[in-house]
Amino acid sequence: MNKLVKIFICTAVLTAIQCKNSDSDKNTKELEQFKISGTFKNQPDGMIYLEELDVPEGASASVDSAQLQDGHFTFTGKVDFPKWYTIKTSDTTQWPLRFVLSNEDITLNAVKDSLYKAKVTGASVNAEYQDYYDTYFEPIRGKAGPIYQLLDSLNQGGKRDLTKDERTMMDKKWEEMSRFSDSLTKLYVSHNRSSLAAPMIISERYIQYADPDKADELYQLLDPKVQSSYYGEKLSKALEGYKSVAVGSKAPAIKNQVDLEGNKIGLEDYQGKYVLVDFWASWCGPCRKENPNVLKAYNTYHSKGLEILAISLDENRKLWEKAIEKDKLPWQHVSDLKGFKNQAAQDYMVSAIPQNFLINPEGEIIATNLREEGLHEKLKEIFNN
Repeated sequence: MNKLVKIFICTAVLTAIQCKNSDSDKNTKELEQFKISGTFKNQPDGMIYLEELDVPEGASASVDSAQLQDGHFTFTGKVDFPKWYTIKTSDTTQWPLRFVLSNEDITLNAVKDSLYKAKVTGASVNAEYQDYYDTYFEPIRGKAGPIYQLLDSLNQGGKRDLTKDERTMMDKKWEEMSRFSDSLTKLYVSHNRSSLAAPMIISERYIQYADPDKADELYQLLDPKVQSSYYGEKLSKALEGYKSVAVGSKAPAIKNQVDLEGNKIGLEDYQGKYVLVDFWASWCGPCRKENPNVLKAYNTYHSKGLEILAISLDENRKLWEKAIEKDKLPWQHVSDLKGFKNQAAQDYMVSAIPQNFLINPEGEIIATNLREEGLHEKLKEIFNN
């Protein structure tokens, strides 16, 4: 249930609202360069910035700037392929407009203090991307709302734990919700298999939230030209990465992780043992909520051979150390304090937390994402046989 709830929460609010392209399947001939003509209501002057997103590690992002003149601005340039960019001002850095820039004549109408809601027209791939959330995702939101209300009523706003029967009921509802969501996402990809926006949607729905089987199923529906596009190839590489950490695979080595005393700790230190590699962070609410459940499992099975290696995606050492102390977590903790750029997280394809991998004494991954009762059931199966 936690994973499904997280997916719907994180996509409930879009970063931008764009005009929908009613001819999303129509092939639009791109120009040799783009031209963005924009208006900014309630802000007649100042600087506005166009910045490239999704920049390869080690490369510098492309940044352009323009002067607002009586609330108007213009950007011109060229992109090699449609790609994510942001437009922001110096005081909208936290809530910029995020959109897919392509070599077309694009019009942008924004209002001060709500730049992320700007209306974008003329950017065809961007409109195809937005069509998923405007058309296909709206029914999902409608069905999810009453489930959230029921959950909030049952747990009294998070003040009480669900009973086993209540949890079973909610799990069933979220599973039904997930199937409904999957069916509409598949319908979108089927209708947009030639759109460069389709691999973006697949990645957001099934790579970011680690469901590679569904991602691969939808990837196979894409037109070969889309599969070989920038975001299509990026999706393909992610799918290959997930295969390396699938159940039955040899667990990737864990290196360059340091404990609170400065000692280097690696997966090789746990050879011949069952080890739960647990990715978490002090700032992650679901992680902190799951910690008592992990502690219960550790107290039950540590004497029988269970070890836990917790890898924090924190960037602040003090907050990381404080969370360990507050939650009373007695197992081994390591980090490189690089957040989601943590090397182990990248090697294990971790894009959302909490996430864990159970590794057997032979160094093979035998289970992933064990939460709540599922964690105890798997450990009972192993240690009580």
